[in-house]
Amino acid sequence: MALALLAVLIVLVLGSVAPELTRLRQFLWLRGYIGWLNLRFERQRWWRTEFGLLLVVVPLIILAALVWHVLDDTLHGLLSFVYGSAMLFLCWGPRDLDADARRAARAESAADRAEALSALGVDPAANTTRSSDLVDAVFSSGLTRWFAPVFWFVAFGPPGVLAYRILQLLAQSPDLRTKLPLLQVEFAERVHAALAWLPAQLMTLALALASDFDTVVRAWREHHDAHGQGFFHLDLGFLSATARAAVDLDDEDFSTADGAPLSNLAVEEARRLLWRVLIVWLSLLAVVVLAGWAS
Repeated sequence: MALALLAVLIVLVLGSVAPELTRLRQFLWLRGYIGWLNLRFERQRWWRTEFGLLLVVVPLIILAALVWHVLDDTLHGLLSFVYGSAMLFLCWGPRDLDADARRAARAESAADRAEALSALGVDPAANTTRSSDLVDAVFSSGLTRWFAPVFWFVAFGPPGVLAYRILQLLAQSPDLRTKLPLLQVEFAERVHAALAWLPAQLMTLALALASDFDTVVRAWREHHDAHGQGFFHLDLGFLSATARAAVDLDDEDFSTADGAPLSNLAVEEARRLLWRVLIVWLSLLAVVVLAGWAS
């Protein structure tokens, strides 16, 4: 657990002091791998089912686990730690979320703002400037770029974070989705939602601790009551609902006195809240580590 915390801190620092290394976070090889599997098994009926997705993901997870196991006894685990840190770094992001949010909040021109919003997953062509939509984009990016990778890395090490990133890409990457049969894409979406559910719940809890606890909890309950859903469901809309409640800005496209869209303030506030949530996560992880040492 202590080494996992250290690896997370290293990845955060490395992304800040050496942003050019983020270019290494490429999964272009995954496209080639899927293309090879398509050519190899395209005539097989089972390949077009959910089982075919297991053939894509499981061998990669097993390979990552084997490498981790082999390195675990080398140099007293040093190579294993380096390997795990490298895997977390590659599965982080891939873009710098803090930099993207800053650009969106402080863009000086419409072109810069459109580019920054696109990096956050917002379609600039849709002219989406409502505060709630931008808060959703920041927290959704926070879940997939930061918190879900951290959770699965702490839980299962390099194989866990690699499995999450691959399934997230298969579920959400427009390019990779076109390479898979429809049943596999739908299955990837369900599996990714299942993998993101617990990190999203823990994000909500940390958000409550980092902001207004009563407001966040009320928004969480109201979301479930309004949709008639129980606690255990794969709709992650509760994260957006609680994030909007915590930011608490008008959901309109007004402008400030200097002409900047008011929604820019929502992006900046969401960015700051996301850092508070991450600090809560790391603080709790540190407490667990210290408790383990004390015992």
